[in-house]
Amino acid sequence: MLNQIPSQVYRCISFNAGDVPPLQELRKYFVNDGIFINNKGEQPLIKAVGDYIQMLADNIANGNILAITESELSQQVQVYGKVAQIRSDYQLIFQGKAGVQTRYGVNLFQLIQQGDQWLVTAMCWDDKTDKSLLNISA
Repeated sequence: MLNQIPSQVYRCISFNAGDVPPLQELRKYFVNDGIFINNKGEQPLIKAVGDYIQMLADNIANGNILAITESELSQQVQVYGKVAQIRSDYQLIFQGKAGVQTRYGVNLFQLIQQGDQWLVTAMCWDDKTDKSLLNISA
């Protein structure tokens, strides 16, 4: 189902310390040329699906990322024929070498329908340490 895609993507990148997330499963939710766009810094960081998976895997393997828990707080879905957009407000708990950090943000998923399946063409996001970007009650 279309509205379950954000939670499935979050499941693929979330993991407890000592575990390994099912990163390769991300591929089944994206078109082959799908991209991830992290726009929270001064310059956007844009990665193809395979490159994003490799970046996360490398950072987990070298101990830069120890655990991630990303969960959806609210969602808005818009469908226009065979294209859709999902706004997913999230909470991210990140554990790295410097400790634990909680961030809140917005993921925007752009999707296309192929047959009976919805696939992500792009996922872009921004986040901060408070809930000011979100479309939920603080």
